[in-house]
Amino acid sequence: MDADTLRLLLIVAGGLVLGGLYLWERQRDRSDEDEFYEEEGLDDDKHEPRLDTWADETGDKVEGMAAGDDAREWSESPLPPDQPELELQPPAASDSREPERPETPLLLSFHITPKEGTLDGEAIVRAASRCGVEPGGMEIFHRYADAESTEQPLFSMANMVKPGTFPFGAMAEFESPGLTLFSQVEGASDDPSRLEAMLTTAHCLAAALEAEIRDETREPLTPESEERLRTRVHELMAWRLIDPAPQ
Repeated sequence: MDADTLRLLLIVAGGLVLGGLYLWERQRDRSDEDEFYEEEGLDDDKHEPRLDTWADETGDKVEGMAAGDDAREWSESPLPPDQPELELQPPAASDSREPERPETPLLLSFHITPKEGTLDGEAIVRAASRCGVEPGGMEIFHRYADAESTEQPLFSMANMVKPGTFPFGAMAEFESPGLTLFSQVEGASDDPSRLEAMLTTAHCLAAALEAEIRDETREPLTPESEERLRTRVHELMAWRLIDPAPQ
């Protein structure tokens, strides 16, 4: 083999060696790059977990979606048409109107009516004496605070038939369809005791005459209607303490 042939063979062998080294280096660099991305890249199983399979309202199974996809879908999707956005409403204005003052004076009245027939005159006199009402001015009965105070009665008792008087000299022949206890209050401090005295006397007369008690509307007097009267009297008294001058 001459020198020129040997030189040519060495050149070809060297080229093959250099080409092999180049290819080997490229393959190693590509392998290192893949390992870097596998270690430092995003882990889908770690950062984007998938929800387990669940069943919708129809019973069909639905595959879970990634947490990121779920968040984006809920944040970007509009409200369904049947759930409009809530609007803040201003608070309703409170009613600043002052309560109305009760009527002054307040008329209190109770009617004592027989369960049947009429009331006998002599029975009326006996029941009145028993229950603390006595004949007085204007030919009617009165109830006073005490025996010495006969100028201003707590309340009075009249005949239900106009003009409301009694024939005190001829009560044996007298008959009445009923009796009326009446008084008026204006918010004075003794008005509650005046009402209680009227109620006590009305119950006493009804028991003595075997009669019924009716209120100002001619309806039977009940514990509830008695409480309403007490409330009205106390309201009137409270108004007088706030504003002594009636409106």
